[in-house]
Amino acid sequence: MKLIYDAHLAFKKRMAPQLMTYGLRPGNQRILAFLSNHPGCLQKDIAEYCDVDTSTLSTVLSRMEKKGFIEIKRFEKNKRSYSIYLTENGQKIADEAMTKLNATSNTALTGFSDKEITELNSYLSRIIENLKSST
Repeated sequence: MKLIYDAHLAFKKRMAPQLMTYGLRPGNQRILAFLSNHPGCLQKDIAEYCDVDTSTLSTVLSRMEKKGFIEIKRFEKNKRSYSIYLTENGQKIADEAMTKLNATSNTALTGFSDKEITELNSYLSRIIENLKSST
């Protein structure tokens, strides 16, 4: 199982410098990708999807707002909640980061057959589900 962790670290190490060119930290790309597909979502939705504590996420979102990646608006139905949207620049960065993520994934899977990739995805999905269900 150490190999799964090592693969994760190698992937993260490969991606980090690419994300830093945009002023993103590891994990920020996942938030941008979620917002790209869920405009106007609530902070709790992002926290749940990204498996991040809401207080930690609040700090990350504030930083992203200052950089002009996101816009935080009061939620119309509940004035205590906020809807979060990507800015035009944030969408551009999200798209570019996704392109880099896909390129890194392709590099990681060089030499794998389609069948092997499908099997790997199946195994990793099962591992994730096993870990989620055992807590």
